[in-house]
Formats: sequence, C-alpha cells, structure tokens
Amino acid sequence: MKRLLWASLAALGLMVLPTNPATADNCCRPACQPACPAPAPCMVERTVLVPHMTTETRKVCVIECRPEVQTKKITVCRLIEETKEVSYEYCEWKRETKTRQETYQVLVPEWKDVTTEYTVMVPHIEKHQGVRKVARCVPTVEKRTVCENTGHWEDRPVQVQTFVRGCDACGRPTCCPQTVTCNQKVWVPEVKTSEIEVTVHKVICEDQPFEYEVTVCKPETKTCTQKVCSHRCETKTRDVCYTVCVPEKKTGTRTVTCCKPVMEEKDVQCTVMVPHKVEKEVQVCVCKMVEKKIQVAVCCPQPACAPAPSCCPAPTTCCRPVASCCSPAPTCCGAAPSCCR
Repeated sequence: MKRLLWASLAALGLMVLPTNPATADNCCRPACQPACPAPAPCMVERTVLVPHMTTETRKVCVIECRPEVQTKKITVCRLIEETKEVSYEYCEWKRETKTRQETYQVLVPEWKDVTTEYTVMVPHIEKHQGVRKVARCVPTVEKRTVCENTGHWEDRPVQVQTFVRGCDACGRPTCCPQTVTCNQKVWVPEVKTSEIEVTVHKVICEDQPFEYEVTVCKPETKTCTQKVCSHRCETKTRDVCYTVCVPEKKTGTRTVTCCKPVMEEKDVQCTVMVPHKVEKEVQVCVCKMVEKKIQVAVCCPQPACAPAPSCCPAPTTCCRPVASCCSPAPTCCGAAPSCCR
C-alpha cells in the first residue's frame, strides 16, 4: 500500500513540473532547500487487553434429594374366608357282570411216521507215500589261516614336565616347572600268521521217502423213520363272562370355602426423596481481560517544509503547504503551473 502511494505522488510531481526551462526561469528559479525527509517511525506505548484464565471459588445453587419418611393412606384388599354348602351332580360308574357266547378255533396235532433217506459223510483213513527233504550235518576238516599276536612289554624312558614347590627370592611359596624322566611300559606287537586244521559241520539236504495218513470223508446214504406232526383246525364254542361299567347320576352336597374381598384403608410409612436447594462452593475457570502495556511502532507527524525563496512576484506563490502525513511528501518547493502563469 505504501509503495502504491509513493508511486502515485511521484507521478503527480512529474506532471506538475514544467518541461520548458525558459518558462521555469521566467516564473521561479529552482528551490533553494532540499526536499522533505521521509518520516521516521517512533515507538508509542499502548494499553491492550490480554485474556487471563484464573480459578475462582463461586457459590452455586444445587438441588439435592434427601430421603424422608412419610405416612400415607393406601387402599388394600383383604380376603375374608366364607364357608357354605353347595349341592352338585356327579356321575358314578356301577359294575355289571354279563355272559356272552363266542366261537374260537384251535389247532389239533396229528402225528405220522415218515421214512426219509439222508446222506452222511463217513471219515476213512488212507495211507499215502511221499518224499521229504532231510537236513544232515557232516563233519569236514578244513585249513584256516589265523593270526597270532606274540608281542611283549618294553620299558621306555619318557620325559614328563612337573611342578616342584619352592620359594622365590622374597620367601614366598612358588611352583617351579621341572622335567623328570620316568619309565613307561609299552606293548610291542608282533603278529605271526599260521595255518591250522579245523573241523566244521556242513549241512547236507537229502530226499527221504515216508508214509503218511490222510482222513477222507466219503458220502453214505442211510434210511430212518421219524414222527412228523401236522395240525388241523377245529372250531369250538364257549361262554365268556365280562364286566361292564354303567353310568349312574347322583346328587351330593359339599362344603366350599371361598374368599370374599374387602377393601380397607391402611396407613403405611414410605421413604421418598424430597428435593432441597443447597449452596455449594465450586472451583470454576474464569477468563478475565487484563491490561498490558506494549510498544507499538507508528508514523510520527512531521512539520510542513519551509518555503523556498520566491523569484516570482508577490501575488504568485510557488510553494504550496503540504499536509502532514505518514508518507513522505513530494517536493514542495517546485514551481506549480497555476502560480507561474
């Protein structure tokens, strides 16, 4: 915004300045004082309101319910027993015995002698000839090569490193390494090869004839006489007794107890919650506006430029008063076209 204002003022100054040097020399000479300096910003102390959160204790009205015992009347129903005689009808079953004649069928057995033939399997023992394999061990002499170890023990010297306890120059006990030569028994092998005769048993399989028995079942036909039972149907008659139940209506009396409802009022105590207003102190967060002084940079007002010595007659003044503003004013001592004509 400031740049736009400066550019507009500069363009206005260029428009009002004369372009002809001869005309400018006839009216006014160039100004004898420099242009007005740019206004410098100055710091001004201002008071602003800043929000500040604080915790305050305030009294609030709260409704609390307290239990109270109250007496109230309620209508209850009480049952009163009443006894009375009631007549009723009922059905009684009476037994009666009756006789009826019925026909039934029976099976009468009849026995007959029947001759039948049947086949049975009779076992017979038969002898058969066969050949079987029999294993037999035969002793045989064979030569075998064997190895025999005929070595011996020898004593050989061996150097062994050991530690001997002693004392150093300061008298402290130490262990000093020492090499000791001792004898060690060593087995020296000597293997000899020789041939010996051994007796081995070889298995020989031979064919051997033998006789064995076989049981064979052969069919044989036989005749037997057996009794066979057959049944024939025969109809007979008999008397059967049976019992039936015949209904019979009767009237009786019975005692009935019934309950008669009676309404009555009753005082009962009950606990009810009664609301009460109670003041309580609560902690609440409150936002307050607090005054705060700060430094703000503003444009300081500047006095108008002093007029330059005029070269024109008294009625024509070439310098114009400039209003005070925050932006730098244009050259105020330049010749104005209106006053130099």
